[in-house]
Amino acid sequence: MKHSEKIFAIISLITLLTLSGCGISGNSIPSEIVVSGEDSLPEHTDFPAVSCGITLEKAVEKAVSLSPAATEIICEFGFKSALVGVSDYCDFPANLSLPTLGSPENPDIDGIIKLEPDAVFTLSPLSERETYNLKQAGIAVLNAPMPSTVEEFSDMYTEISRAFFGKKLTDDEKETEISTQIGKNAGSALEKAGGEVKLGTFVYVTNKLTIAGADTFESAVLSLSGSNLCTDGGYIAAENYSGGIPDYIIADSSLARDDINKNAVLADFLKNGSELRFADSRCFERPTARTAEVFAEISKTE
Repeated sequence: MKHSEKIFAIISLITLLTLSGCGISGNSIPSEIVVSGEDSLPEHTDFPAVSCGITLEKAVEKAVSLSPAATEIICEFGFKSALVGVSDYCDFPANLSLPTLGSPENPDIDGIIKLEPDAVFTLSPLSERETYNLKQAGIAVLNAPMPSTVEEFSDMYTEISRAFFGKKLTDDEKETEISTQIGKNAGSALEKAGGEVKLGTFVYVTNKLTIAGADTFESAVLSLSGSNLCTDGGYIAAENYSGGIPDYIIADSSLARDDINKNAVLADFLKNGSELRFADSRCFERPTARTAEVFAEISKTE
């Protein structure tokens, strides 16, 4: 496949994956997205480049991912074969069969250094000492922060893709079309999926029976389909909620109706006509193309 053809295919398939809603509990990405062998890495011309604030002299060809989301996104790009190690929690795609190297909170730094990757991807910052040790070993630490808005979701895709495609060295320099388009398509596809579901007003309830405020990623995603009545920041106890009765309670799928009814505030919502729907929290905890699956989940009645 020609370089330009493969780039177009990757961009198009990221959009297709998001719109199709593969299922957060599934075990496979469409085979066209995961490319292996000699064709797994395209030609790179837009380097040096900046990814996640770090200057890269060449495209990443060997990577460790300490984030399940980053692992999945890298595989969406078709670079599964570039991964040489993953976190203890990376379980998608299935059968990665790679060394596990802890987590951002407790990474196996010695194990990472032995694998000699070009970069370590994470969505949570490592400690200064761990970052320093990796840098001394010639390993870039690419920290793409967890998104809290759809725009940041798009930016996350753009930043990670720059490690493979380039570039953006300064704000005045023209952005490469590849990484920009990947980010735009990821965000646009999520918005389109959300626009196909009508929620009216809602509150999102976490597995700790807290309600997600307006500045959370849960709110940003679900607000593509409706209006979050919780205007507070962060996550608040249901007892501290001061909004009105929502049309829908969207609850973490680890909960059951009995759990909701045990909370006086939430039980009152149900008594006053709120409809209960469930969503897998991994749709939000692992911001990837499969985040759009949340809209298929909440479309199901009990």
